[in-house]
Amino acid sequence: MLTIKFLKHIPISTVLLTGLFFTACKKDLQFTPETFLSPEEVYKDENGSRSGIIGIYRKFMELNSGDYYFVGIVGTDEGKTSSFVPTWGGYWQHYDGINSYNSLLTAQNQLVQGLWSSCYKGITNANVAIKFIPASSASDAVKNELLAEAKFFRAVFYFRLVQFFGGVPLPTEATDAAADANGGKQRSSVEDVYALIIDDLKFAAEHLKAKGTAAVGHTNKEAAATLLGKVYLTLKDYPNAKNTLQPLMNLTNVALLPVYADLFDEEKENNIESLLEVQFSNENNNTTGHANTLGGWHIANTYPGGGGHVVIPTDYYSNSFETNDARRDASIRYKFYDANGNEVDYWWWADVTKPHVKKFDITKDKSINSGLSSRNLYYLRYADAILMYAEALNENGETGTALPYLNKIRNRATLPNWETVLGHTPSQQELRDEILKERMRELGFEGWRWCDLKRTGKLIQQTKTYNPDAAPYITDKNLLLPISSREFEFNRSLKPSDQNPGY
Repeated sequence: MLTIKFLKHIPISTVLLTGLFFTACKKDLQFTPETFLSPEEVYKDENGSRSGIIGIYRKFMELNSGDYYFVGIVGTDEGKTSSFVPTWGGYWQHYDGINSYNSLLTAQNQLVQGLWSSCYKGITNANVAIKFIPASSASDAVKNELLAEAKFFRAVFYFRLVQFFGGVPLPTEATDAAADANGGKQRSSVEDVYALIIDDLKFAAEHLKAKGTAAVGHTNKEAAATLLGKVYLTLKDYPNAKNTLQPLMNLTNVALLPVYADLFDEEKENNIESLLEVQFSNENNNTTGHANTLGGWHIANTYPGGGGHVVIPTDYYSNSFETNDARRDASIRYKFYDANGNEVDYWWWADVTKPHVKKFDITKDKSINSGLSSRNLYYLRYADAILMYAEALNENGETGTALPYLNKIRNRATLPNWETVLGHTPSQQELRDEILKERMRELGFEGWRWCDLKRTGKLIQQTKTYNPDAAPYITDKNLLLPISSREFEFNRSLKPSDQNPGY
């Protein structure tokens, strides 16, 4: 794997948690302990500015390294918590609330509060960078590149917030005397949040380096275009989604990996299909515990993992694969093994015997253990862009043109063209339904299912049908999460009526 060594980077501290939102590594990105420097000092030159940008990447890593990552995976037709979790009490009941939408899903839910706070910490870092980079002594080209990285990640954080919470306070790099005087910003409209996201991603797509020339571990032009296409798709702006994603279909610096299972081989990270990965390593505070959460903890620091019982696939997801689908055994573990490689049968232990996700399995002699894993995590990959392009074409009434792009994903999974299986050319509705299911099989547990279901108007129906824990409780109010109660404590501009309906 190509590795570019950076200077030791010094994420800023005093500028990370300023103002209202104080509530709120890898082989290739090296993090060092935070130090206390003013933003003017950090961003005074090119080296300092690059160091400040790494502080944003760190917040991106932190957002995706722990339990907040599973908000949007559990509580869907794809993922759920096991039957044990509600019995554990304390913190774990907050997980149960996210999955089942019961009375534990409140503004005090710790996962809701953590997701909110983590996103705003990233936004604060990005805003500081955007404000102070223009005064750096770096060249204009470097400044535009670094501004593009900062704006890309500001869009990432706001995109997550607006999908889960709707309109949110919208701090930017600009000074806001009124907000400062009133103790915080009011909620902005959904439209205003998306307008900022789109502007940021357009700037990023124009000024970021292309994949292959951008430093390994850093975002790139193709990632920005893919995320912008996803934003347009979310807004049901299908013409712009189509036009944004179409150029990606003809590139030579991105492609599908021929073998699906290779996507989850730690030796093949940052590959040609990867558009952006969250970079983890074995260094202190740079690891991820997803293998532990998903069931790798039974095995003593070795592979291939074992049964666990925090987050598991739904039966709908684990049974969704067609015969001979190469993604089935690459994505989900149907058999379990001890540390010596002997098969173990957990038939007597409730959900532990059910299939478990294996995409995040630890790698022998690489990860410290399943709770301290160095495995990278995909944020965006090319298969996602292809399926989104197929969706945009289909929603534009170009079903025949969209079908080959669905088949490209199926063929990589060693499956025949879908019209062959179907026995006829699909209608627009048939293709719409199949693309949604195909996204689950292709991208399962990669963080997009809740958003996919909400975007297509299927969140309530699919979750009620295929997630037995959520079926008795989920209602239309759950198309949004409650705004964190901590935000109401610290932001004096918010009134009780600003809480999302039903909470």
